[in-house]
Amino acid sequence: MKASYFRLILFISMGLSGCSVFNLQQDDQELEYQLNQIQQWQVRGKLSVISPEDAVTGYLTWQQDNEDFDLFLSGPFGQGSSRLEGNSSHATLTLPSKEPVHAPSAEYLVAAYLGWEFPVLDLRYWVKGQPSPNSNFTQVRNSLGLLENLKQHDWQVEFSRYQPQGDTWLPGRIKIIGHGFKFILAIKEWSIYE
Repeated sequence: MKASYFRLILFISMGLSGCSVFNLQQDDQELEYQLNQIQQWQVRGKLSVISPEDAVTGYLTWQQDNEDFDLFLSGPFGQGSSRLEGNSSHATLTLPSKEPVHAPSAEYLVAAYLGWEFPVLDLRYWVKGQPSPNSNFTQVRNSLGLLENLKQHDWQVEFSRYQPQGDTWLPGRIKIIGHGFKFILAIKEWSIYE
């Protein structure tokens, strides 16, 4: 009796895991539609930045509300906290022990004050495991249809450690390489809002 019960539980478990894999195997259009519906979210995790001169790590909290973003970094650059917030028409950067600086774009602020030539506005797509619609790209998807590698704006982006969030799978680790830099975002927690 116990052996039969155990086999039944094992069979059901295998069936359920098979169902979740089956549901994960979706076409690109369906997956992109699901990802595009995620417009308000927050991630918490660790961000490492490696350059030829230095390597720093800090904790990241990133809130996205449609076009508006708020990236809060604590502990990087050896001291204090930093914040980058804005949208496609303006941005504000606050560095440790400095007055906030304003500019028409986050890309300008990041280049001028941190020395990174980085497509900041595309990050909101990359963090969800999708290419930005703002420029051409090449991509490689895994056998389940999830984005594994992306090349866009001369940056190589690698996605791994996907985790389920409701009906959607989102990356838990993103490595961005290019222009002499390597950024590694290890996401510990996703929060998705309606």
